[in-house]
Amino acid sequence: MNTLNFATYAKTMKKGICKATNIEVTKLLLDFIVNDENVLNKEGEQYHINNYYVNKWINQHTDIPATIKKAASCPKIIAKSEDYFEVKVINALSPQMELDTYSTLLKLIKNDTTMSDYIKNNLINLYEDNEIGKFLSDTFLYSLQKDNKTSHKNNKTLQKESDPKSITYSFIEDDLNKLNEIYNKFPSPKKLSPPSKIEDHEMTYTLELLAAYADEEGLLEISKDDLEKYPKYYKNFERQRRYYYAAESIRQSTRDIFCANEFNMLKLETLAGIIDAYEDDYENGFRRLNEVMKHVTTVQLSQSKLTKIPGWISIFEKKGLCHMLVNDEEIAWVEKNA
Repeated sequence: MNTLNFATYAKTMKKGICKATNIEVTKLLLDFIVNDENVLNKEGEQYHINNYYVNKWINQHTDIPATIKKAASCPKIIAKSEDYFEVKVINALSPQMELDTYSTLLKLIKNDTTMSDYIKNNLINLYEDNEIGKFLSDTFLYSLQKDNKTSHKNNKTLQKESDPKSITYSFIEDDLNKLNEIYNKFPSPKKLSPPSKIEDHEMTYTLELLAAYADEEGLLEISKDDLEKYPKYYKNFERQRRYYYAAESIRQSTRDIFCANEFNMLKLETLAGIIDAYEDDYENGFRRLNEVMKHVTTVQLSQSKLTKIPGWISIFEKKGLCHMLVNDEEIAWVEKNA
């Protein structure tokens, strides 16, 4: 019976990615860990993933290196894992195979008799709550801590409690439980939905969105009431409002927990991350909007304490922060005439 470990996780993901090779899947899953400057091999160098090691890991001939395992449990790696899976891994999955991939992972979790009920329920709940990026990242980080090397046929199926490996996994599981307890002390942000009527605090960024649509159409203006004539812009407008309120949810939820400086720091780091893409030359404001929104999903935010809490800052909040920068008049989609 298969248990959840790196090999079974990687094989599951490979089936969900069209024409992917073992090394391509392994690099996709491990890049955000091994590319960290502090994750080094025994020679003190960064890992170079090649076919030799990939085949050993995928075929369960050897365990994942201890330094990679250790890195996978450090807060810095955990903090950036969800965004990485949201942007890189989910987008790599074939739309036709995506649900099958999740279903196979759930079966591995449910059938793994070595996994505690606490962790098992946490992972399943993430999927049921539609937190797919976190579900995939947390499941992967956990799988790295499991024994990836299959036992020889003559070996006992179960390890004795005194086995050092068994003790190590027990400690890792305890650490993960403690980490979850710390994170659970922070209440989940109250998710806000855009009201039917545009609020006063939305006026600046929504008017700038309408200006971007008009700019692409070569019109002087497009009003909110005109949007129904343009299905593309109507859908985009609704989507951008949802992004804005995702960020607004974080802002309101953090007012009583952190000082305002933490959220301001989040906006400033977002501005620094997008400014080069924003200042490129574009045919019109709508093209600038789309390119900046695409680029911000790749920006790694780390300075604010808010980025350290898993599940709080996803691609939705990042895009919403761009609209808040428009409200602050730091950026504008349409170039103003001198």
